[in-house]
Amino acid sequence: MNEAENRLAADRANRKAARGLFDGRLAQVKADLAARSVPGRIKAKATDEVVKGIEQGVTIAKDSKGIIAGTMAALALWFFREPLWALGQRLFAGKQHVVQEQDGTGADEPQEPTDSE
Repeated sequence: MNEAENRLAADRANRKAARGLFDGRLAQVKADLAARSVPGRIKAKATDEVVKGIEQGVTIAKDSKGIIAGTMAALALWFFREPLWALGQRLFAGKQHVVQEQDGTGADEPQEPTDSE
């Protein structure tokens, strides 16, 4: 045999060895896919990630209860800001009415500014 034939035989042997490794891996992938489909794997992976996220959230929530309570209170005040503002205005208007009655002025009578003020 000459050098070219030796090189060709070595290349064929390497190719057959590589093909054998590839076929083995391909058979393993096919067996894994037969055991559980791609959508099943995606669903399992997503479920696992969600469970890990919830567990991490619970851990963080246990460590920072005060921050969460403050945030919830701030959000509640923000969502109910208009009714709370209206309530405050009604209460303040009611106190002004009481103060005007105690001064002897009626609520319907406008007060004139005095020079002493």
